[in-house]
Amino acid sequence: AGGSNGNHHKMDRSLAMLVLLGGLFSLLLVFLALFAIAPIFWSCIVSLLYTLSLFLFNESHGVHDAQEFENRFWTIFAVLFSTALFFAKDSPLAPLGMWSPSLGFSSVILCGYAMHIWDRNMHRYKLSQLVRLKRNCTGNASLNTLNKMGL
Repeated sequence: AGGSNGNHHKMDRSLAMLVLLGGLFSLLLVFLALFAIAPIFWSCIVSLLYTLSLFLFNESHGVHDAQEFENRFWTIFAVLFSTALFFAKDSPLAPLGMWSPSLGFSSVILCGYAMHIWDRNMHRYKLSQLVRLKRNCTGNASLNTLNKMGL
């Protein structure tokens, strides 16, 4: 009975490996199809995703030393992404940037500024959630409590 259970686990592992291999192959085909459709745009996106993975998986780097550095990273990332989106020749939104470069440039600046503001607000929100101090608890209130207790 023990041997059949072990074979069952081997079969599950083999099936999982085949499903994983099939999924990776499908992902590779989608990746190649995207590069065939829009090589310039997807080259920019892959470069940005590589940079993003380096940023996320390398916590010891100096860019993580201060929130302001991280905010700059996200702002620059948004500017580069929106630049690729509005100005790469084969991008879905390239006609907007080609039709009106001023509108495309304004859109890039707006995207960068929106990311800057959003990241700062998220950081402020996180800071406000970390510590909850009671407003009515002051040093004088504590002294009054001690005085009432006779100390």
